[in-house]
Amino acid sequence: MHSKLGKNFALKLISVIIAIILWLIAIREQNPEVTRNYDSVPVKIVNEDKFKEKGLTLVYDIPSGVNISVRGRVRDLERINAEQLQGVLDLSEVNEPGEYRLLIDIKGLPSGVTLRRKPDVIVKADYLVYKDVVITTDIDIKEAKGYLAFSHSMKPTNTVKVTGPESLIKRIYRAMVSLKLSEVSSTVEYSLPVLLMDEEGRTIESKYININPRYVTVVVPVYPTKVLPIKPNIAGVPNDNYEIVSVEVYPQEVTVSGEKSILDKIDSISTQVLDIEGATADVKQTLKLQKYEGITIAPSNPNEVEVIVRIREKDIQRSLTVDNIQIINTPEGSEVELEPTSAEIVISGPATVINSVDENSVRAYVDLANISRGEHRLKVMVDIPSGTHLVEVRPAEVTVNVK
Repeated sequence: MHSKLGKNFALKLISVIIAIILWLIAIREQNPEVTRNYDSVPVKIVNEDKFKEKGLTLVYDIPSGVNISVRGRVRDLERINAEQLQGVLDLSEVNEPGEYRLLIDIKGLPSGVTLRRKPDVIVKADYLVYKDVVITTDIDIKEAKGYLAFSHSMKPTNTVKVTGPESLIKRIYRAMVSLKLSEVSSTVEYSLPVLLMDEEGRTIESKYININPRYVTVVVPVYPTKVLPIKPNIAGVPNDNYEIVSVEVYPQEVTVSGEKSILDKIDSISTQVLDIEGATADVKQTLKLQKYEGITIAPSNPNEVEVIVRIREKDIQRSLTVDNIQIINTPEGSEVELEPTSAEIVISGPATVINSVDENSVRAYVDLANISRGEHRLKVMVDIPSGTHLVEVRPAEVTVNVK
């Protein structure tokens, strides 16, 4: 009997095991184990404060998302909420500069679901340093016709403080702002981003470089222009016997720029004072132009000019009496009578010359060449000293009787 019972128990046990196996097979067919992929699972950095406390910073951005592959039963996979999946990158294990391959933990997977392979990222760490960099400018402002652009200014500063990974900060050769405009007819004021450049002119960019300030304001004054004549500022008078003949200035005009309200009130620009007191000869001098508040001389124009004051002796007049008017070219064998026989000669010239002239320096005569017998009215001819001018002869003609 016991043998029979033992055989029945063994058969029952085998049947149960077979049933369980068949049940598992059936379950597996209904809920099989499969693989599923998820792309761009967001990555969160943790323990960044501890990382920074070590004087470290990341050099380049880490990927914003990673791709993962998970495995599990279909029903377990269906419990995954893709929006709750998150990668966690722990920086606490990085203690010094270098390049590291760090594993990323994936949070949000339900039980029964496993990662096929833990994702990883390459992280480059460096010491956090800073330096001050002077801002250079690439400003190209082309004015509209009749306007002038002046030198630009920057505010609040012309330097920036850059903070970031030592390897990147060392590469920074200059900071730069750039602005290009054309046909500008009013003052320009732009807020411009500061760019960091290496020695070869390539831009250096990283999320982990901080620029302070990141923007600067560039102001380029642009004002209308006006062409003004130059007015020499002459002081004093020449010597008593001298006078100003002319005043010359080279160049004669200059282009200036300023606010329209100021330009409208000015019609010439003066030079510094040129003193000619007691001068007896030309005075020549290079003079600076006067400065006027709100007025600027255009860069292509000189800020000084050459002024020449032409000075000569004053001309005076003098009257001389010639008692005997001479007769030349008298016809042979004839007698000649003049009426009158004297003349008054009026000459002019520089005082020093005129004052040295006397009656003996002046000759008055009539020319009888080709004159026939009879009575004639002939012009009185006069020879006067060099440097003098004939003003008048009284009488201008005399009566000549040729017998």
